[in-house]
Amino acid sequence: MLSSLEGFKSVVLDQLGEGVIVADADGCIISVNRAAELIHGRAMLGGEPASYTEDYELLTMDGDTYPPGELPLARAVLRGEHVVEEPWKIRRPDGSVVIAVGTARPIIDAEGKQIGSVLTLRDDTRRVQAEQDLLKAIEMKELLLFEVNHRVRNSLQIVASLIALPMKRIDDEIARETLALTRQRIEVITATHRSLYELGTHDHVDCATLLPDLCAAVVQTYSVNDHIQMSCEVRGEIVLPVSKAVSVCLAVTELVTNACKYAFAGRKEGMVRVLLEHTGDVVRIEVEDNGVGMLDPVPHAKQRGIGTILVDSLAQSVGAVVEVETGESGTRFTITFSRPAEERDFSSSLIANRRRTAGMAAAPIEGA
Repeated sequence: MLSSLEGFKSVVLDQLGEGVIVADADGCIISVNRAAELIHGRAMLGGEPASYTEDYELLTMDGDTYPPGELPLARAVLRGEHVVEEPWKIRRPDGSVVIAVGTARPIIDAEGKQIGSVLTLRDDTRRVQAEQDLLKAIEMKELLLFEVNHRVRNSLQIVASLIALPMKRIDDEIARETLALTRQRIEVITATHRSLYELGTHDHVDCATLLPDLCAAVVQTYSVNDHIQMSCEVRGEIVLPVSKAVSVCLAVTELVTNACKYAFAGRKEGMVRVLLEHTGDVVRIEVEDNGVGMLDPVPHAKQRGIGTILVDSLAQSVGAVVEVETGESGTRFTITFSRPAEERDFSSSLIANRRRTAGMAAAPIEGA
């Protein structure tokens, strides 16, 4: 009867698609089902934890010989550990290498005594190979996108240089200033694309890092003998999609430019203050000066300049609310908008996960 029951258990185990290896209390292997035999290319009974690595030619994910005492089944046998979803490599007798993922746990009887251990495992080679192929394709896409951004940046730099060439030969002050402002706006867009490299992405820009430098450059351009000072305060991170970031950077630099050009007329010195704040899901940007104030904070359609158009464009593109406060003590523009929801980037997540776990994903599959 006992023999018949043991035979029945053996038949049942052989029907499982998952490999099963059972060891007794001393770690001696007493059962290997058909699936485990196919994964290893062999089925060996007996042995002990110290010989598992040699008997089955087990390797770490880096391809090194697996320390016998650190194998999942050995840890369950020797230390009573419960090891979950641990990966390793197996070199089969034919020389091929497969990746296995397994779970080992001790077997405890009704009295709480460990009477054995069991290891369940599966062949994960195809999934890992598919993931590696996908990662290679995604990384190639990332490289191509970086190259596109690099070329866009270079092209914008060429355009800015072409605009600057005739400026010295133009006598008309208005025309020269128009070209200078156009060049400045192009350089803002160029800087936005350049910052993609600094953040390490191809579609998001760290405005909290980029904008202070852009605003400082504007003030330096218009400040004669440093008569205009600037302070910039940053609270929190403001990382935006590149299309939104361009609008934000253009609008803010336009406001700073207008403050430098018009706010301090008839004054020897002035101060421009910029606040960049991200609290919760709300981004708030303030551009404030202590100048003479604005006569008409809401210009008529015929009086609308490019700066006003850019600020309005920002309001439309990111759903921002723009408020203006002005008086004898100066002018303050406040731009408030909800930070765009982060889009789930599956490819970036895969790459980030690969870099964090350089083990299984990065390890080459030998003989596959």
